[in-house]
Amino acid sequence: MAQTENKAPGQVIAGLYFGFVLTGIGTNLLGCILPTLSGIWSLSDSHSGFLFSAQFAGSSTGALLMQSDLRKSLVRGFLLLIVGAVLLALCHGHFAALFLFCFGLGLGSAMTATSMIFGRMFTANRGATLSLLNAFWGLGAVLSPLLATGWERFESPNSIYLGIALAAVLPLVAIGLHYRYLSQLHDEVTVVSNRRTKLSLLVPLAIFAFLYVGVESSISGWMMTYVHRLPFASGVYAPVATSFFWIALLVGRTAAPIALKRISESGLLMIALCVLLVSNVMLLLSYTPAMSITSASLAGLMLAPIFPLCLSKVLAIARGPSESRWVFAISGLGGAVVPWMTGQVASLSGSLRTGLAVPLVAGCVMLLLQVRTQSLMRRGSV
Repeated sequence: MAQTENKAPGQVIAGLYFGFVLTGIGTNLLGCILPTLSGIWSLSDSHSGFLFSAQFAGSSTGALLMQSDLRKSLVRGFLLLIVGAVLLALCHGHFAALFLFCFGLGLGSAMTATSMIFGRMFTANRGATLSLLNAFWGLGAVLSPLLATGWERFESPNSIYLGIALAAVLPLVAIGLHYRYLSQLHDEVTVVSNRRTKLSLLVPLAIFAFLYVGVESSISGWMMTYVHRLPFASGVYAPVATSFFWIALLVGRTAAPIALKRISESGLLMIALCVLLVSNVMLLLSYTPAMSITSASLAGLMLAPIFPLCLSKVLAIARGPSESRWVFAISGLGGAVVPWMTGQVASLSGSLRTGLAVPLVAGCVMLLLQVRTQSLMRRGSV
């Protein structure tokens, strides 16, 4: 396997990194243009939450449809992303949920296949490698609000999806040039062979990943709307807060490989989860743009290492897409459920601040799951 890592073509790695940047932009674009779309399409918080659900339900389904041939899943993912993006760019609110589902299918397939491919190419330091890969996703997330804000000054907000479709052609070209190399990648023997033991570890990891994606999607997706509604908040503060969230997440994932040289994965997870809860409480208590930007930055920094480390554990335990795709699917479903629940609670209570208590509760459950998982591991489950 080490030989495979050394022979990894730079073009395909660059293409996959670029594709992951695009998925970062695409995943978070809806939340960035939502304040403007809500006015144009007359959306309530409940309807807006349903659009989030449509995209992330598609992403979850895309992960579930993964094939053992990761190349085909990767190509199919980018093709679906392109089709969904073009349809979204041309629609005027009609069938937007359906088109977002198609777009999400592409995102889910492309992200899952890319993560599995990198897990096969770099097995010796999978955790650090996946953290770096997800840093590129974070780069796309950082660019998303900036691109959306600049685009809206000249064009309709949803037409930006056309640019996403055009850019997605580039990773397809890189995949086509190195299609044979990708076919030579195979899974190594996993650290767990007993099926019952695998399930005892994968099930809580799947729930953990579900909650993580939900928390990240809910905070990032509703951030612009939340800050926009704060007293004394001008139009510039909302994209700044969202950008700071993703910048912090990008910095955290870039620094995670360095931190892992000084602290164990479980130790880093515990610290990140505890401080994440503090940042969520700060967000709920914030009444000024400055406080919101501070809490958003802290939340992004703490969320940064959580998902890559969880994903690394999943790929180490499971063998092949057939054993791990359902975990990816469940995690993607979290992005559909938690933001939707946030919107529902906000609508029922008449306060988005109250709705954002949903990711806080999810973070508490994540901490409990981490404690439980570590307890099982110390008792010799692995």
